Amino acid sequence: MKKAINDTIQRVLMVPPTHFTVKYAINPWMNEKIKVDKQKAMEQWNLLKESIEKEGVKVLTLNQVEGQPDMVFACNSGLVHNNKIFLSKYRHKERTGEQKYFAAFYKQLGLQLFGEDYPEFFEGGGDAVFSDKNTLWAGWGGPRTDKKAYDNIRLMGGNDFEIIFCELIDQRFYHLDTCFCPIGANSALWFPPAFSIETREKIKTKLPKAITVSEEEALNFVCNAINIRKKVISPKGVSKQTLEALTSLGYSLEEVEMSEFMKSGGACQCLVMKL
Repeated sequence: MKKAINDTIQRVLMVPPTHFTVKYAINPWMNEKIKVDKQKAMEQWNLLKESIEKEGVKVLTLNQVEGQPDMVFACNSGLVHNNKIFLSKYRHKERTGEQKYFAAFYKQLGLQLFGEDYPEFFEGGGDAVFSDKNTLWAGWGGPRTDKKAYDNIRLMGGNDFEIIFCELIDQRFYHLDTCFCPIGANSALWFPPAFSIETREKIKTKLPKAITVSEEEALNFVCNAINIRKKVISPKGVSKQTLEALTSLGYSLEEVEMSEFMKSGGACQCLVMKL
């Protein structure tokens, strides 16, 4: 029986939104004219942190650097596997300044670093997520991660896991984690229209218990949730139908307000790097 990654989470990384704002637009959700309520953003971030800690997970923090507003979205900084981390290479120049700070943190943490000199674009946990240690869901086709980047990730992992490619076709869902969230090892929250027909069939076959969310839920970033053991922490907006589906699989739900971070195209999962 597969052991879900989400059942074994011991620690995560978060970056407090000390300097969080929307100062450029690199995804369909961002608009420089929209102002972020910084006090509310900090309150929302702290509530998410507390929700994670209540599940017995240690939250490590890295101070946000002024001038790096999207550094709060720590999930995008890389992909961890067996005490190794494959660092991200951001497609947009606006985010490239973050990486030296994350790399230094991960090195100090004792992780083995990969990806510092690879040419392909790769946006970490935004586009790649393990449901169990032998199965990697790999987003591509959207505007961020190159499919070829996964060749290097496979080598990093010693070729000891299956890569399931997930083609993204809707620009609103620019990262895999905006439309797909593994729940345990055998289910997920997902929004099928964000994927190619071929990918939809793969997900249905691999995860027959996957829970389809509505477009309204998807646009409320419900798929950008965090699953820790038997708890799902999601942005507000989960439907009664989705809640019932989660409950039937043995999961409880906690909804948290993520309105300020959604102004930048992110929510719960974007703010958390699983270590």
